[in-house]
Amino acid sequence: MSSGNYSFKQLINDIPKAEIHLHLEGLISVDTIWKLVQENDLDFEGSDSKENIKKRFNVKSLDEFINLFLSVIQASFKKEQDIIHLITDAQNYLVRNNIVYTEIFFAPSKFIQSGFSFSHMADILEAGAKKLYEESNITVKYLIDVSRTFGLENAENNLSLLLENQRSSIIGIGLGGSESSGPAKEFQSVFERAIENNLKVVAHAGEDVGPESIWDSLNLLKAERIGHGISAIQDQKLIDFLKDKQIPLEICPTSNLFTRKYVSSIDEHPIKEFYNQGLNVTLNSDDPTLFSSDLVDEYNLLFENGIFSEKEILDIMKNTVFSSFADKKQKKAIWKSAEKLIKKYK
Repeated sequence: MSSGNYSFKQLINDIPKAEIHLHLEGLISVDTIWKLVQENDLDFEGSDSKENIKKRFNVKSLDEFINLFLSVIQASFKKEQDIIHLITDAQNYLVRNNIVYTEIFFAPSKFIQSGFSFSHMADILEAGAKKLYEESNITVKYLIDVSRTFGLENAENNLSLLLENQRSSIIGIGLGGSESSGPAKEFQSVFERAIENNLKVVAHAGEDVGPESIWDSLNLLKAERIGHGISAIQDQKLIDFLKDKQIPLEICPTSNLFTRKYVSSIDEHPIKEFYNQGLNVTLNSDDPTLFSSDLVDEYNLLFENGIFSEKEILDIMKNTVFSSFADKKQKKAIWKSAEKLIKKYK
């Protein structure tokens, strides 16, 4: 490719993109936490100033990350209306990364345990999706994380609440949370019921546990996509299966580098090997604010470190669009717009 005066980095920024592995709470900004501190009269370590809250976000370990998530982020929400702030943060993120279609995980478990109404939260999510489409022409769909962290009964309850409060923007369920303490096989009945009710189903797997977690998510949960999936590199039979079925892997490199379970440098990450072996690789940011890495940063990380060529980066962008749950017409329209910019770059 020849760029002239138009850099590939600018192209990465400008292309209309999809992102399909993104957590709503992971989009929260320091400004939002500061607003919630003032509105809800909160008191936690660092809550005395915006600058000190910002320091709390500078986490260096998984333990610090969990502490930030539980003791600061989730603890800042005291009423359903607080979730509206997350919609604003999502809009800011999506606009600056030129993401035109996204599927965002929303984890209701802790909120429900705090007495929040699922119906009211669903209304806020629906109104937020409508707002983003009307104001920014961005399509937002939600996947409810039934959560493996709090056990089967909690997951069943989350699904029941979803089925009782269906909204057009909420299209399915995901399985997030502690992979090691909540094996996929324990949630088979939840996923069977979701599929019976025509919901989309995805699962985090192979992020913190070996290939067996991915196998169970595919065989028992019938997951349509795998979140992370990096431990598949340990099982050639699984790699062959993923290639044959073209099951999308929702890869989040910076997130994987942070947790350091399987990789500690970008050169060690299996994403290129997956791509070279013909797997359906997509690229995502997971928790942009918490990992200080937007989707554009993820693409630049892979390109600037020589992991992927320009052509391969564009191929992954296309994979991500076509691995989404958008309808065929919307997928084709998004990629047609992308191709116009690619031609300009050439």
